Amino acid sequence: MSSPLETFAGLLDRSIREIASLATDARSFDGTRIGRIADIWDNNTLPLVRAACAPWPLRSRRASTGLRWMADLGADRRTLMVDLDPGLDGVLPTARPQPSVHRDYQGRVFPGTFRLTAEIIDALAHDYDLANGSVRSLTAQPADAGLQVHLTLATPRRFTPSTGRVSGDGPRMPWPAAPLRFTFNGVTDLQFDAEDRIGMAVSRTSAGSAVAIGRSGRLQATEASVWPDDPRWYESAAGQAADLTTPHARPQRRKPLPTSTLTAPQQAAARALVMLMNHARLVHHYPNLAAGVPILDICRVAADAGSAILAASAHRGAERQTAFAELEQRWRHVPPQVPPEAIRSGPVMLRHARYDEPHDDHNVPHHGGAVLLAAVPGADPQCRGLSPARRSPNRRGSE
Repeated sequence: MSSPLETFAGLLDRSIREIASLATDARSFDGTRIGRIADIWDNNTLPLVRAACAPWPLRSRRASTGLRWMADLGADRRTLMVDLDPGLDGVLPTARPQPSVHRDYQGRVFPGTFRLTAEIIDALAHDYDLANGSVRSLTAQPADAGLQVHLTLATPRRFTPSTGRVSGDGPRMPWPAAPLRFTFNGVTDLQFDAEDRIGMAVSRTSAGSAVAIGRSGRLQATEASVWPDDPRWYESAAGQAADLTTPHARPQRRKPLPTSTLTAPQQAAARALVMLMNHARLVHHYPNLAAGVPILDICRVAADAGSAILAASAHRGAERQTAFAELEQRWRHVPPQVPPEAIRSGPVMLRHARYDEPHDDHNVPHHGGAVLLAAVPGADPQCRGLSPARRSPNRRGSE
């Protein structure tokens, strides 16, 4: 059986191989999953290096603590880790239930994500004017459970906030519309026209959630959830009801054990690897850049990084410092972006589509536009490249 440290390092190796697999063929490109995997290593690369460089009697203990800390972020993180290494299912503790309502540092309740039930739909309709809301953004992309759609509806409140919003120069201003952020999984029917985006109605059916958008838009999904991203939610009827039942004690993450201090070469190598992984996750956060991010080159540079960390830590004294300095030199140079090719005329496979409504929030103008990410045939009939197409932000129209 692998030791906890070998499992920790192996998880990094598996992560990089999985990212490469997801990016090898644009027809199966999954920017969301790439981003989720790369995000694991933002806060967990340094703990891996610290565990690998700890004195021998402490390595397994610190590696186990690092894995538990990594999984403690929530059920989704634990599931992703087990997907990458099924052997972790029997090692990691069961994910703790995540409450849908929390309290901030002032003790006010704020919402998390709610599963879209009939009761939640009624509560939304009571607090927000869905019929006069406007679709601020809509994103459609393939996912593990079929087509996934993210929809943000900017809605007027039916309740009046007790205080206005403080603007940058001091005076109180009206609060902008409240964003309700919906996620729909297993979408079986979708029709949306950017010119027909005012008004939304949500209902539950035997097949899942049914949504009507504007006069003729529609969406049908097997699963749905909503996050009311409203800073004044605690003043809504739902927020006031939640305030009566939500504990005042804020949940705490497990505390990691004390860790050893890393040398400058060890820290530099870990941070260089973090920068590589952060560069890879750009394909999730900025899909319009996805075709230009050299994912496969990044994966080639970072290949077997976990094993390389273990090999470097096996040295002693100056040889260990030299080994980590060589890793930093290998990982520090992010491959340059490649210019994306224009989408040629002909059939393509759509991998990502996003519409954004032009709007002003907090006196900051946001331009509208549409982004399409497509897998297009290359010169080799078996080769497919990834290309973006972005419409002018000054135009509107049907998507």
